[in-house]
Amino acid sequence: MPGNVFQKDSKIRSIFKDERFLYPEFVPERLPYRDAEIDSLVYALKPVSEGKKPQNVFLSGRPGTGKTVTAKFVLKELEEYSDRAKFLFINCFRLNTRHAVLTEISNFLGVPISRRGTSSDEALDHVLQAFKKISFTPIIVFDELDQLFLEGEASALFYDLLRIFEFSRARFGIVMISNNEGILLQFDSRVRSSLTPETINFLPYSPRQLKEILKERAQFAFFPDSLEEDSINVAAAHASKLGGDCRIAIECLLKAGRLAEKQNAEKLSVSHLKEVFSGIEDRAKQKAGPFLTEHEKLILELVPKKGAIASGGLYKKFSSASRNPVSQRRFREFVSKLEEKNLLECAFTEKGVKGRTRMIALKSRP
Repeated sequence: MPGNVFQKDSKIRSIFKDERFLYPEFVPERLPYRDAEIDSLVYALKPVSEGKKPQNVFLSGRPGTGKTVTAKFVLKELEEYSDRAKFLFINCFRLNTRHAVLTEISNFLGVPISRRGTSSDEALDHVLQAFKKISFTPIIVFDELDQLFLEGEASALFYDLLRIFEFSRARFGIVMISNNEGILLQFDSRVRSSLTPETINFLPYSPRQLKEILKERAQFAFFPDSLEEDSINVAAAHASKLGGDCRIAIECLLKAGRLAEKQNAEKLSVSHLKEVFSGIEDRAKQKAGPFLTEHEKLILELVPKKGAIASGGLYKKFSSASRNPVSQRRFREFVSKLEEKNLLECAFTEKGVKGRTRMIALKSRP
């Protein structure tokens, strides 16, 4: 009888020493180029170790700038430093309703309830009871905060949480993470006035910083001499063109390394990287989709798949197609935001009757 297909040793050469250092969930022992952001977050949360209420925090910045990994790094250090603190990490892509989040918090606090068969108000009651029994200070992290607004649940949920502190005087902290620096303005005014978070902005990594981060990760992930000389530079340059997204750079190394092993290559080469670039970039663009406004999505739909369109012509098409037309100035702001998100390319040309014209095209692959 034929053997199990997984028993076949089709791979002769391994270039990975430990690929886990390239996984998205991996939290390194040190975070290069994020000292100031770490210090700000530490300052906001350190009161927990003294039995005081921590400051609420909002981490904002483009994708891949280190927001989530910085939060995990600091909170892990806080738990090791003080037994007063415990953190709950909520990914709002997975838990994007008031009921789901309240249920998760109740379970975390030691009062288990099922997501089915209980109402949101019942879940809130369980959370209130749980806060009366705990001896630690919870830090609740909301990653991808935008998803709660898409479901229309954000203001009601945060109003509940803020009432818990008001009624029970329970101490807890809230850390919010988003790519959209203006997302907090979508909260109800009562919530905004009570949250008053410390905002920490994460700037994109520079090409040099990306290169150094990749070198450090590669040192632990790959065997010596398993990478072609220019591979780190190429991966860093590619991620830099996409807005300094470090996650893209790291994922490129992981996918290219797996491809190299599949091909039984001696080294991860530049050609392996180029082969995985397009698929990774497409997924990055898809991930940006949920964070776009309706106006931004419409603009992307109206830009031709090939070639470019003049800004004035695109604005006319946009005004005709939009249910809520905006001024030309506001339209230009939307276009600039899409350019910042690396979804559009804009260039000025001297051609045309009116002279200098802004030409707009979909972002091409590097």
